[in-house]
Amino acid sequence: MSAIKGKLHLPDTGAHTRQAAYVIGGADTTSKVRTVEQRANRWVSLGAFRFTGTPTVTLTNATADGTADEDIAWDAVAFQPLPGKPNHMVVGMGDSYSSGEGASDSGGDDYYPESDYYNKVSGDKWKNTCHRSRHAWSRRAVLPGEQLSVGELADGWSARMDFQFAACSGARHYNILNKPQSGELPQIQQGYLDQHTTLVALSIGGNDMAFADIITECIKKVLGLCQNSSIKERDPDTGEETGGTTPALKDWAPRWAHDTVRPRLARTLNALHTKAPNAKIVLMGYPRLLEGGGQCVPGIGTEEGPWLNDMGDLVAQEMKGAVDDANAQYRANAVFADPRAAFAGKAICGDPETIHGIVVTGYAEADNTKPLPSMKSFHPKTSGTAHYAKAFEDALR
Repeated sequence: MSAIKGKLHLPDTGAHTRQAAYVIGGADTTSKVRTVEQRANRWVSLGAFRFTGTPTVTLTNATADGTADEDIAWDAVAFQPLPGKPNHMVVGMGDSYSSGEGASDSGGDDYYPESDYYNKVSGDKWKNTCHRSRHAWSRRAVLPGEQLSVGELADGWSARMDFQFAACSGARHYNILNKPQSGELPQIQQGYLDQHTTLVALSIGGNDMAFADIITECIKKVLGLCQNSSIKERDPDTGEETGGTTPALKDWAPRWAHDTVRPRLARTLNALHTKAPNAKIVLMGYPRLLEGGGQCVPGIGTEEGPWLNDMGDLVAQEMKGAVDDANAQYRANAVFADPRAAFAGKAICGDPETIHGIVVTGYAEADNTKPLPSMKSFHPKTSGTAHYAKAFEDALR
């Protein structure tokens, strides 16, 4: 019986699918299928496995997203012998705050190419805007007993680290559980969680809370306060718009956070624990977005900024409550990491400002044709993911 790390090299041409299913043969694990997004043009890890027989990797050209014109390929496959199970088998999951949206100082080059792709000819067919950054906080964190960060260990193919990255910008809880996103399988179905996983790092809940819709309403509201306004109502299970509108946000948001978001997060934590029963699960919260009332952001008024921060505090309280619920109901082995103190004085309008305000370059799609604010808006800069990494390290202690 031996421990081996599997890795493969993916080309940047002739490899389109976002659901390539690599079947690992001879492995002693409950997850023997690993889903890998193509277009990577680099060596990527399939993970570390304990083998009882001859290690094999097979790949079929039949995928759920296939339409007979999406090629599938790899250049090479290799096996790296390990002295034993890696000390850390980590999976990074969740939404844009986990993927590293905004942590790209060179205009997008810091995003892994398979997670930042759009082609005018194919349109949405092969689009992927998950925006996984090399500077994401889960990669920047230094785990207990280590001197190098998770990313440094993973990039150096250290025998001590197996890191898998499934987070996707825009994810809601159902994109973790059962709904594809950007052409990728639901994160929990990609095969990286099993009985050998030691740590799950994720942020989820902000999009379930419709925080982007709330902020947009505050910015565009001309008359009155946004907290007295409404947003489009969405189905709690599917996320689809129902055609209705919410009550006034000041009344709706607290009820939605407690009655809907909190229990769905607890169920999500339970699902992760079921897949990875031996892992510690860290649910990362969100920072207060605004400093000094947020008046450096066009459209944010003197009463709206503090209310938005209050909503951030409310969400943090309910997220911590969801962790408590998951531990009490499911023994989920989860902890809540709170980044608010790490960002104090350094959010939007702060000094230094480590969260983007409204960004108008590098638009919403990679082809830069849509006149919309960039997806980087209201997300941590590269300097901000360092604050996140600190909060994560503190939670692990």
